Amino acid sequence: MKILLAVDGSAYTKKMLAFLATHLEWFADTNEFTALTVQPTLPSRARAAVGKEAVDAYYAEESAKVLDPVVKYLGRHGLQVKSVSKVGNAGDTIAHLA
Repeated sequence: MKILLAVDGSAYTKKMLAFLATHLEWFADTNEFTALTVQPTLPSRARAAVGKEAVDAYYAEESAKVLDPVVKYLGRHGLQVKSVSKVGNAGDTIAHLA
């Protein structure tokens, strides 16, 4: 089974991860976990003012702030997690990836 974990670094993410870690017996070893974070699109004027490289670096940095702790936490509990970061509307992006 493929399991999508939509994470944003909030308290809800931490509660979800704690619940998952305490109920690992519910999941088979063959399950595939994907952690997804979605960064909101910066306004076009801001993107134009700072340039593509700066915007891409910003998105990568913000995504890493969310995904790195998730991957590390789940790794300590023996789960291999694929991490994915996207830019756009969170609801639409999550639904599309699911």
